[in-house]
Amino acid sequence: MSVRPQVDFARLLAADGIPTTTDALEQELAREVTAAGSIITNDSRMSPFWRLQRAMVVKPALWLLNQLLVGHVLPNSFAATAKGYYQDLKAWDVGLERKPATATRGWVEFVKDSPATAVTIEAGTRISTERINGRIYTLAVVTTVVIPAGQASGLVVCQATEAGTAWNLPAGYYCILPSRVPGISAVRNPVDWITEPGDNEEDDDALGLRIQNQYSVVGRYHIDAVYRAMLAAVAGIRSDNIFFEHDAPRGPGTANAYILMEVGPTPAALIDKLNRYVNQEGNHGHGDDLQCFALPDTQHALTLHLWPRAFLGDHDKAQLKSQAEAMVRAAFRETSDYPEITRTKPFSRFSFSRLGAELHRLLPDLDSLSVDQPDIHSEQAIPRLSSLEVILHG
Repeated sequence: MSVRPQVDFARLLAADGIPTTTDALEQELAREVTAAGSIITNDSRMSPFWRLQRAMVVKPALWLLNQLLVGHVLPNSFAATAKGYYQDLKAWDVGLERKPATATRGWVEFVKDSPATAVTIEAGTRISTERINGRIYTLAVVTTVVIPAGQASGLVVCQATEAGTAWNLPAGYYCILPSRVPGISAVRNPVDWITEPGDNEEDDDALGLRIQNQYSVVGRYHIDAVYRAMLAAVAGIRSDNIFFEHDAPRGPGTANAYILMEVGPTPAALIDKLNRYVNQEGNHGHGDDLQCFALPDTQHALTLHLWPRAFLGDHDKAQLKSQAEAMVRAAFRETSDYPEITRTKPFSRFSFSRLGAELHRLLPDLDSLSVDQPDIHSEQAIPRLSSLEVILHG
């Protein structure tokens, strides 16, 4: 799906002959005054008459044009450019509502000191990450759980303490107990741990894409637009992160939908939920066979070489290395930090020269860098990191 356009409404008005500058308005006003038969001949800029007209006519007209019309009315008249509550009204026009923020929920493994003893994990027990770009992400145990004797570890349902996509972190990120739990030696979130992905409140861009798609749904034919609308209504899924495979992958009348999350891998529990909704709950067309899958990934081992500026001390060098690693991991969709960094995408080329330019822009103390891998050309797959080594030189 196409991204929302960036529209210069002032230029469009000027192209239609509407005066949008002080000089253009003064010329138009002078023509109107002359046409009305004015006998005033002093057209100097210091003329009391024209100074009065500028104050009473030109300045208010410019405010109406540039602040009210160009800056407010026109942008909020279209789903492509509307913001905030005006975008909510546009969504209401086509039967949609902005998706609210939701909190990540999933399984965290608690490893016991001794398998022979039972251990109680109290509700509210917190599990945290290391500091990521200056922030610590935290989960809390939902209900009190007892891991019985004879088990070396147990899976406990936990939920993020705040709503948002940023908590959908990959396996191994949640590994710290801020407060000691008696009988527990370690915690970690396992692979495919998320049962309910978290999401930010749907932003104007994502809602605008759903509104655009909704116009293709009104016929209720089960084409891409209808399935895209159904799947994108689920928290955590953007309309432009759904990719269809046609050509009857399982025979006539079949198609696949591949789902990509903004942060982290697509949870198996989410895919199961989508497939139940589409196929078992009757939300598919006559003869249709649509199956949902997590978008496949490709694994890449990456080595990043950094040369800091000569005057940096050891502490600043270590900080530079940590920040560069976090930015690269963000580029490969492990976290939602550093939104300025370009993310990997399917059906595209991931440019390491662009990534290097972004690292230079965000890290002024970085003198030079190199990556030991050529650009990644991805088809119907999302590039992921199998390993990342950051080597600091100098």
